[in-house]
Amino acid sequence: MSVVRLRGPDAAFIISRYVRRDISQMSPGSIRYCLRSDDSGHVVSDLTVWRLNDQTFDVMSGERQDAKHLLEQANRETTVEDLSESTAIFAVQGPMSLAQVLPACGGDRLKQLGYFCFGDLDIHGIPARIGRLGYTGERGFEIVVDAAFASSLWASLSGHIEVAGFAVADILRIEAGFALFCNEFTIGATAKELAMDCFVDSAYNSSIASMSLVCFTATANERPVLWQRPQHAASAPEPGELLATSACFSLLAGSILGLGYVATQDKSTASPLIDPLGNFEEIRLQQKPFFDLKKRVVLGGWDRRFYPLSAI
Repeated sequence: MSVVRLRGPDAAFIISRYVRRDISQMSPGSIRYCLRSDDSGHVVSDLTVWRLNDQTFDVMSGERQDAKHLLEQANRETTVEDLSESTAIFAVQGPMSLAQVLPACGGDRLKQLGYFCFGDLDIHGIPARIGRLGYTGERGFEIVVDAAFASSLWASLSGHIEVAGFAVADILRIEAGFALFCNEFTIGATAKELAMDCFVDSAYNSSIASMSLVCFTATANERPVLWQRPQHAASAPEPGELLATSACFSLLAGSILGLGYVATQDKSTASPLIDPLGNFEEIRLQQKPFFDLKKRVVLGGWDRRFYPLSAI
């Protein structure tokens, strides 16, 4: 992850212009999910913005170019600092994440943390910034610490919490319908086509959508792991086609489950779709997110409150 800190009176303006979403009204201790689009309106990366105080923000992105571009926005009154090399980020995800992390923090402060909010507190005796969010759609936390404490904190966390690789997170995020920037953003989709226009100010939203991001089940000769669309593949689906961008074998689905794009007129089709690359067969569209909605694992939590998208 790239981590960039902006500090100064223009910090909120610089970030808002970069992500095309006004973040000036964020409260200190809150986090916002944002998108970065190119001049054509195609989404190229996603970021989280953490507001530390009135004039200080941390921006985190999996796309290294975001750090480079933001560093170029520094001016006489606003500094931009790259903290990527000095920062380590851990994710604890799952329905029991609060029970696993709370004893290591002391007190009940973590229990009061709202969705897409963060607090500064110690964990296993290490100073940390802990945010209540996550990439899997499950309840959980992201724990941000100085890189000097990374090995010690890893040892403490992995000593009593089961370690999982990114393949596990990939399955969960596909079930939750979450886009991965290096998969779903590579074909040149707009925020509207991604069904993510709620994260972009209306002035920047395109009124035309020629394709839609969907969830699908399918069969294949092999079970996919960390599957990506081949680079030589087409960048837009024809009517009746599915342009797959992510796929996994989901125990929840009992089959291959994936994300991809269909032409807008095919979004609600009941007819089987064709994969022009021949990787997947018996393709059927599914609801997105795929999991049982009664679990409320994307927006729900231990406090059972509902959090609207405007708070994310």
